[in-house]
Amino acid sequence: MKAIVFMTLLATGCATDLGDDTVDTEADADPNELDAISQLYAGAADSPFEGDASKVDLDKDGIADAVEEMLIRRYRPFYKFSRNEAGADEAFRPSNPLLEVQSAQLRTYFADDNGTTAPLSGCGRASDSHLDPPEQLFTCRNDTSFVTSPVKSTYCLNFDNARYTGASWADVMNKATGLYGHVTQTKLGTHDAYKIEYWQFFAFNNQDLSVLGVDTFGDHEGDWTGVVVWFDRQLGRLAKVEYMMHGKTATFTIPQTPSTCRNCTVDVKGSAFDPNPGNLLEDASGYTNNAAQFFIDDRGYKHVSVYIERGGHEMWPGAWGHAAQKVGFVSFGLNPHNGEGPSYLVPDIQDRLFNLGELDHPLTRAAKPILWFNGMWGCTNTKELSILGPVRRSPVGPALHCAWNRPGKGAISGCSH
Repeated sequence: MKAIVFMTLLATGCATDLGDDTVDTEADADPNELDAISQLYAGAADSPFEGDASKVDLDKDGIADAVEEMLIRRYRPFYKFSRNEAGADEAFRPSNPLLEVQSAQLRTYFADDNGTTAPLSGCGRASDSHLDPPEQLFTCRNDTSFVTSPVKSTYCLNFDNARYTGASWADVMNKATGLYGHVTQTKLGTHDAYKIEYWQFFAFNNQDLSVLGVDTFGDHEGDWTGVVVWFDRQLGRLAKVEYMMHGKTATFTIPQTPSTCRNCTVDVKGSAFDPNPGNLLEDASGYTNNAAQFFIDDRGYKHVSVYIERGGHEMWPGAWGHAAQKVGFVSFGLNPHNGEGPSYLVPDIQDRLFNLGELDHPLTRAAKPILWFNGMWGCTNTKELSILGPVRRSPVGPALHCAWNRPGKGAISGCSH
């Protein structure tokens, strides 16, 4: 009954006028697309519509939640993991953030950028201080939530080292482990557009760098990486991509190049194509409008291909380009992003929702710790070799990144790149 009521509301536009501005002119139309998403919302294990299917826009961002879920699924990325120089596949695979919180301890950073406290008293199980269930993250302290305390805090999640490697390849490829999405309304020039953000979680980041005998340089607990695409509602197609790599961003304006092939990969050169751009960390300008790659599915939807840096997990537009970190007078190349490891289109799973909702209105149980926690996802806090390079820190969550767009407000003040 929930699904029927919800589909009726969508069809009549009772709560939100869906219009026809979600039609992709480059793909084959599927008249049942929204109906399928509606049934997913009504029947998913973590459905936000339990008990009241009439609230079509539960995250209150002006877009029907089913439309957001449809867009996230329609354009989900194509992953190309990488191998190291010895031919070994990615050792630190995607992780389920809710399970990692459940196996983590709550601590705080020391102010001198070197270390953390012991697990905070009263937080987690008595035996190991693990936050099981994850809701304890917000009940054992009253200021760990961004909603309650809207500033970046010194709290951190100390993950279980034994879980650093993440899920198995089978789970990752079949369950879209650790992937979530976020959709907001925006503008592309004068055109109305949907901004679709993809956020991927890993429990550990490893750079395989050894500096002066220290082999943890660049390593840290926790890793939220991602890629962003824009759907132009007037042109009816994907029109822009933004790649986020090591605190830098590179955008690509997608030309109007409809593809007649299906289940194929297409390479697109940009207006500033250069097969050998310089060091990303010194000058990222050569990466904007350079080149991009897309997987075209059986219906004609474009999925941006991202070449995932081995261990570092940054999502590059191709195997080209490089990043090198200067440590004193020496330059160290970061891990390869050759895309030669496991590759797959993120699966269109049916047992959970991708859509996180909004910071003030998370849609699911999993979304609450992902969006609300105002501390660091990981307890790496060290100035080890900081005289030669940056302090090693764990990342904040998606909503505290600058790429996260709050409806009508933009990114939060003091956001992280």
